[in-house]
Amino acid sequence: MRVRAFYFINFRTMRNIAALFLLMSAFLSSCGDSSLTRTLPNVTGTTGEVLVVMDKSMWVGSPGQSVRDYVSPILLGLPQEEPAFTILPVNPEGFRDIYVAHRNILQTETDPGKTEAEVTYTRNKWAETQLVVNVTAPDTASLAECLRKNGEEIRRSFNNAERERLTDWLTKSAGKERSVLTAGGTKWELVKPSGWEPDFNREGIMMLSAETPSSTQSVMVSVTDRTITRLGCFELADLTQKRMSDEVKGPDGGSFMVIEQKLPVSCRSFRQNGTDYIEMRGLWTLEGGFMGGPFISYAFIDTVTSRAVVVTGFVYAPRDDKRELLRQVETLMYTVKKRTE
Repeated sequence: MRVRAFYFINFRTMRNIAALFLLMSAFLSSCGDSSLTRTLPNVTGTTGEVLVVMDKSMWVGSPGQSVRDYVSPILLGLPQEEPAFTILPVNPEGFRDIYVAHRNILQTETDPGKTEAEVTYTRNKWAETQLVVNVTAPDTASLAECLRKNGEEIRRSFNNAERERLTDWLTKSAGKERSVLTAGGTKWELVKPSGWEPDFNREGIMMLSAETPSSTQSVMVSVTDRTITRLGCFELADLTQKRMSDEVKGPDGGSFMVIEQKLPVSCRSFRQNGTDYIEMRGLWTLEGGFMGGPFISYAFIDTVTSRAVVVTGFVYAPRDDKRELLRQVETLMYTVKKRTE
């Protein structure tokens, strides 16, 4: 009888019950996970900016100095002094309205109730793709010390957030466009954003550039023709120097690009996504000419062919700051990957 009674419910009643059920389900889901109903604005600010929320007395004191020295120090490998980020200090009472949607935020505060300093990282707190780093310490001295100890990690986190945003921007600009390098039986691809054009592409080596009236940005990808068993800083320097001098010539044709020897280069090794990398940063100059600028070069060994993949990016912008131009180049460099199809 119960089954038969169920089937006598009219269609309108069933539709109302179904609608009510869906409404209740949506409500209960939203109560359990506010992210389902949360709509975040886009981030504000420009690439390379970090908003620092700090009391003015601390900004002119040791905590502010720790930010300038360790979170945003002067970058190595640039021809003129440029800090790692453009720092925008804001008093806590002024941190509201458009400020809360800034792309990179470093919040600092002292709390006498805390026993030790703490650093937390939050993504998408008030805006999409946003990174908020909060540093809390018992007092001013411990806050400055915490910023000093964690400055490199904080700086790397902001850099990674900027790289993710730029990667998304460059990839969307490129659409399906890729520049493909053939080396033996292996193919490597590089995102080809709008405005970037090929300089050359032949077996084992290719180069793309973006040119404006005031700047040139270039990325060169090459694969060694011999297998390599060891890849360190010296090997990377030799590979980079050879590719530079062989492939990048000056306007007169008689000059060529080399690594500047008068200033030191920096070199580091790191592991990312299961691959061991060697990365070098420094200045290039034109042997027999008067041009120069910053470069980044990295390499890794392809585990299938045992050949080294060397990616070099450089910037020429004699009248402009170069930090953000180089950041764009670096981001594009790390879109290199093996083509699977």
